[in-house]
Amino acid sequence: MIIKWKQMTMIVITLVMCVIFTFVEKGLAKSPPLLIVTDPFEPFVFPSDAELKGLDYDVTEAVFHMLQIPVEIKFYPFSRCLYMMRNQDADALIDLVRSEERNTYMVFPEEPLSDTSLIIFYHKGNRPQIETLDDLKFYKIGSQVSSEYPQELAKVMVHREDVRLMEQNFHKLVFDRIDIMVENRIVGRYIASKMGILDQIEVLELPKSFPTQYYLGFAKNEGHDRLAEQFSQALVQFKQTQAYQDILVKYGQAE
Repeated sequence: MIIKWKQMTMIVITLVMCVIFTFVEKGLAKSPPLLIVTDPFEPFVFPSDAELKGLDYDVTEAVFHMLQIPVEIKFYPFSRCLYMMRNQDADALIDLVRSEERNTYMVFPEEPLSDTSLIIFYHKGNRPQIETLDDLKFYKIGSQVSSEYPQELAKVMVHREDVRLMEQNFHKLVFDRIDIMVENRIVGRYIASKMGILDQIEVLELPKSFPTQYYLGFAKNEGHDRLAEQFSQALVQFKQTQAYQDILVKYGQAE
């Protein structure tokens, strides 16, 4: 009788331990990685030699590493990225400009991934005399066919020469076939660095600022409002590190 009682006790203990281990395993099981979507936007995020890279890609990955949160980043056409965010099929989207419409289905951190603006690029030694936006009317300006400028700026770019690629305009600039270029600060510096002509180019601020900030937008899934706050705080901290400065240098953004 005593033996049977001991056997029953051992069976019960074994069953209890199995239940405990089952719950422990579930608790220790890794959460699935966050799905972050984006479309190629060089130099912020783009494919290169079968891997992903880019200024904002590297920053995003580094910040989530600080937070010890696994992520998976995939490319989709931009329209599909927005569709996935509206339907909460993705957790976040890299490089968004905030808008009232996007605020209805996304949560944005306070800190942007990157700050940029439109600036003037000119051939070193040929500094233009530009004190007001109207002064742009007197210069031959290289631009891209696909570029859209703020209306206030576009109306004074009367001597605009469009090409398909920014690289073509930089070639024209260093050979003095155009006077200036008005381009995104980060993109322009990256392209000039990639072409090996950064030392031949200088920049000048426009008389009026036309800033742009790119954010990591989070879908309004449960808990993502808190996650956006955590990401913002970690991003501010990361921007104080040497690792962040190294990323800026890597993509031609160090001053």
